[in-house]
Amino acid sequence: MPVDFEELIGQNMGRIRLIARRYAAHDAVDDLVQTILLQLWRSYGSFRGDARVETWVYRVALNTAMTHLGQAARDRDGRVKLHAAVQSQALTTNSTSEAEILNGFLGSLGDIDASVLMMYLDGLSGKQIAAVLGIQANAVHVRISRLKQKFHQMFVE
Repeated sequence: MPVDFEELIGQNMGRIRLIARRYAAHDAVDDLVQTILLQLWRSYGSFRGDARVETWVYRVALNTAMTHLGQAARDRDGRVKLHAAVQSQALTTNSTSEAEILNGFLGSLGDIDASVLMMYLDGLSGKQIAAVLGIQANAVHVRISRLKQKFHQMFVE
């Protein structure tokens, strides 16, 4: 292994928490972080290093988050998405800091677009993002372009 597990987690905890905040209700973020860490631990032994560590972390974290979101939606009859929509609307209308604006924008996006934006802002290439999400690199570039336009329309114009 190129990196020991504790070091890997230390280097990627920001990514993990960002994904958990995006896909979990406010009171379930820590639970999702723990679930992601558990899945990373379980799959750590099978990580061959074919992809960058960051790409692998995103793939495991997003898959875990999507599973969590599906379970939460079934368990709570969709209240998770409603909560996220209300929270993102409140952030968008009352935002003052760049972080709040970004969180509001992320909250306004669908799951795929939010994932693309998080990885793009984290410096992953279009090819790496495509590999994580299982879509074509051209589709990633189109989504990034549309996200930039949408952000500009919402917050700059």
